Amino acid sequence: TVAADPQVRIGAVDVLAEEERSRILGEWIDTAREVRAVSLPQLFAEQAARTPDAIAVQADGRTLTYAQVEARANQVARWLIGQGVGPERFVAVQLPRSVDLIVTLLAVAKSGGAYVPIDPEYPAERIAYIHQDARPVLVIDSPIPAEADALSNAPLTDADRLAPLSPHHPVYVIYTSGSTGRPKGVVVEHASVGAYLERARQVYPDASGTALLHSSVAFDLTVTALYTPLVSGGRVVLTELDENAAASGRPTFMKVTPSHLNLLEALPEQVSPSGTLITGGEALLGETLDRWRAQHPDVHVINAYGPTEATVNCTDFVVPAGTDVSSGAVPIGRPFWNTRAYVLDAQLRPVPVGVTGELYIAGTVLARGYWQRPGLTAERFTADPHGPAGTRMYRTGDLARWNTDGQLVYAGRVDDQVKLRGFRIELGEIQS
Repeated sequence: TVAADPQVRIGAVDVLAEEERSRILGEWIDTAREVRAVSLPQLFAEQAARTPDAIAVQADGRTLTYAQVEARANQVARWLIGQGVGPERFVAVQLPRSVDLIVTLLAVAKSGGAYVPIDPEYPAERIAYIHQDARPVLVIDSPIPAEADALSNAPLTDADRLAPLSPHHPVYVIYTSGSTGRPKGVVVEHASVGAYLERARQVYPDASGTALLHSSVAFDLTVTALYTPLVSGGRVVLTELDENAAASGRPTFMKVTPSHLNLLEALPEQVSPSGTLITGGEALLGETLDRWRAQHPDVHVINAYGPTEATVNCTDFVVPAGTDVSSGAVPIGRPFWNTRAYVLDAQLRPVPVGVTGELYIAGTVLARGYWQRPGLTAERFTADPHGPAGTRMYRTGDLARWNTDGQLVYAGRVDDQVKLRGFRIELGEIQS
């Protein structure tokens, strides 16, 4: 090409062969699958009808069955509607890890509103900023008033809500670190959460057993460990990740960050899951996983990847029970159903297999964008030149490459964002 046109810029030369292009933009991301449009409250209500007497949530000596959670959440949702909560309106939920917290989150979703999870242990300045930025209709930082007890516990319909609930209404807004010094709220819709959970309950069958929920709801890693069991008939045990976690019996399903593996090694064996362990939130190394796997060779391990802007996770790599992984970075796998992953160069062109580029994500997993940040939303959620007309892709800022097996491998960041136990931290926020 250069010999034919000596004036051409080297960077403008397309080095991909057609066969390789068809794999990268076709075969490896051909994830189309028929999935119904469903909301979180609908999925939970369906499960409550299937297993009404099974224990749904357990915390601090309290247990609630699916029927009890469904009934109580319906009452609280009606109370919330009476306070002005509805579609496109936010409720800041600032409760400690408890049964009441789970009921409140489901109630906000049932009312049509979106919850903004806030860890009560956040610094006061950060909590005040989120209140100011999100402008919630309500801040719930104490138990729901007793007046909710007198309301109907029947299922809610659109006639009960302030407006009909659409799959494209937000279900939650999670604040992540911001490079300008201000945290930014990621608005996630029912459609993407529903699609995520429809897949999760099929590919994570161990979630129908007992799940250990140890992380803060302000961290979207929690979405998997909380809602996957609750739409699968499983029991969610809320606890700290310590010696006392074994008191409820051994879990079958758990999600952790790779940093938690060292802690699990030091805790009693009964704390580690017997069925499936999902890791996510930061890079996983084979040598880190091997030490834990040596003690738990029969556990199915899944290394998942995904920013908050792509609804929890969007790719994963399965390490079946009884198999080992090599040292170095464990792959982050292939994209989920109806999700596309691209490794692109600076001109948004796909790079060859084995070459590092920036990772972009497209498909049903994408969040709506950033709350009240149209400029940043436009910068990070851009037009997808490789997908159907009118679709978007999210620029993750992560570096990755395809290996020869068609699996994505994480390769670092394009900027100076860091991860601490799975939490994204922009150094600009620390500097500010």
